[in-house]
Amino acid sequence: MLPTTNLTISVIPNQTVLSQQNSTCMFVDSSAERISKLCAYFFILLVSIFGNILIIIIVYKKRDLQKTINYFIVNMAVSDLFNPLTIMPTSIAHIISGSEAWTVDSPRLLGDILCKLSFFLPDVSFIVSIESLLLISMDRFVAVVFPFKAKLITPKVRFICIGCSWIVAIAVHAPYFYTFKLIINPYDKKPHCAPDWGPAFDHIETQKRFITATFIIFFLVPVCLLATVYGFIAWTLKTQNKETEHRLSCRQQLRDQQHKKIIRMSVAIIIAFAVCTFPLIVFTFTLIFLWNWEVPPICALHTVIPFTCRFMLRMWSAVNPCICVIFNKNYRHAFKQISLTRSSRRTSARDGSRRMQTGTTSIYLKRLSKSGPV
Repeated sequence: MLPTTNLTISVIPNQTVLSQQNSTCMFVDSSAERISKLCAYFFILLVSIFGNILIIIIVYKKRDLQKTINYFIVNMAVSDLFNPLTIMPTSIAHIISGSEAWTVDSPRLLGDILCKLSFFLPDVSFIVSIESLLLISMDRFVAVVFPFKAKLITPKVRFICIGCSWIVAIAVHAPYFYTFKLIINPYDKKPHCAPDWGPAFDHIETQKRFITATFIIFFLVPVCLLATVYGFIAWTLKTQNKETEHRLSCRQQLRDQQHKKIIRMSVAIIIAFAVCTFPLIVFTFTLIFLWNWEVPPICALHTVIPFTCRFMLRMWSAVNPCICVIFNKNYRHAFKQISLTRSSRRTSARDGSRRMQTGTTSIYLKRLSKSGPV
């Protein structure tokens, strides 16, 4: 269980429970705070949905963008859509209601299914995003270090890699269908969607081991690999430029510039990913290993910091498409073309309706003139 969206329920304590356990930290959102949080969530929800759908449409419509790296970006965009479609509406419902109680609990089976899927899909998305970043880095590594072997990454190999990324992510988070369930909170007597490894396993120890293992395998190791791969790519490009600076043709120079731009975009995506996920990871491991699941009685640690960690994590799905548009001019041009095409269609539709109205009016006037007064 990675320190991602699912841990906001199991690791970050419930605000209602905290307010009853700790009288010095009564936390109730004011109207202004609630509106601010809702506006922030609605903004990233809309950017996530439209931004990622736009990336998918652009790559689908533009043949010059149908390259291996862009297919991996599309894979990441598809996975990022799970966040605004599952966990963000849940968070918005919690902000509106002022409680983290699960609103859909009847019939019980439907509530359990939605509970499991609402945390299973976002965390599958998280793993697929990491694996997509690794695939992008390997694609760039082959293209720069072994340019003559780039053709080995055939469409078949590409789709096998994409398929494996989903299979691995689904397999890793398959235990969610056992652990996540609706549990009656003893403090407010309402159902809450939370993980529970019992009765088959000891909940606290199994939770700790699962979080640690998945963090090491799917976050720490990939980040080290990404840093190593991109460091080697940068060193290779620098060495090649020094050795062949005077012998490069215009075409080779253009290709190197394209490599550098793509690498800048990839590095920007990795940095954004790290910035969005790092606060929740730090908070989670501090909670588990330093505080032993008991947050100190400091109001900010129960209110502002948990909300900020969760919000930054969910912001990742909105940041990724923005980076693609900012760093890649092909995406920007395609976005402008799609916008211009839609506006021209609207304009032509309006002109057509005006012409029809004008034609109908002129025919009516001619008939009136012919039938004139007797």
